[in-house]
Amino acid sequence: MSRRAFIAGLLAIGVAGACTRETEPGPDMGLEYYPVEVGAYRIYAVVDSIYQNNRGTATRFQFRERVDETFIDAAGDSVYRVVRSRRTTPAQAWRDDSVFIIKTTPNTLLLTRSNRRTVELVFPVRTGRKWNSNAYNSGDTITAEKRGYDRVGEPFELSTSTQPQRYEQTVTTADTTAYDLFNLNIQRQVYAREVGPIHRWRRRYQYGCPPGSPADCSLVPGYRLAGSSRVEMLIEAGKL
Repeated sequence: MSRRAFIAGLLAIGVAGACTRETEPGPDMGLEYYPVEVGAYRIYAVVDSIYQNNRGTATRFQFRERVDETFIDAAGDSVYRVVRSRRTTPAQAWRDDSVFIIKTTPNTLLLTRSNRRTVELVFPVRTGRKWNSNAYNSGDTITAEKRGYDRVGEPFELSTSTQPQRYEQTVTTADTTAYDLFNLNIQRQVYAREVGPIHRWRRRYQYGCPPGSPADCSLVPGYRLAGSSRVEMLIEAGKL
């Protein structure tokens, strides 16, 4: 049996079980945390940082994610094609950067980018729930559950360069794939009800010793030998 077939079977069992325990999909399931509609767009201010020997170099730009079209996939479900564009400053024209696909079911929200599908959200949304975001790809073991919900239904204030924006109902997903003295690999995303993703960040660091350290040095706590980080903050949303 292929990995894909096996995963599909596991998810089917899980969904069937969830249906016997939970109510039918409704307003409290959490689907409103990622609304999808043709013509809708979101613009993010992005800061990319690269670290080498504990020194960071930052690059700033903007992303726009625009829901371009919807169509029916091979499984007979509605999916949405999202075009991501990039520009360095607001004065520049948008240039298409990449495309990804969003598929929402009563129990999951799936994102496919570069032929790699991930489980971004699971429904119903509830504090402490965990799942395998790589269930449809080879990025992790079949049973890994490294993504989970945090701060469900809580307010979140986003501080942008223009003005603070407060969202009254949000949910945060947190991924931790490496967290020890020598490595850090974490990712968080915040979703606002009726808005979608408003804040995304990830950090991937390798810790070590500065150049010229004694031969027996294995680690200086907090010294980023190499790594990268990205922060994305929503600054505009609407419909074209």
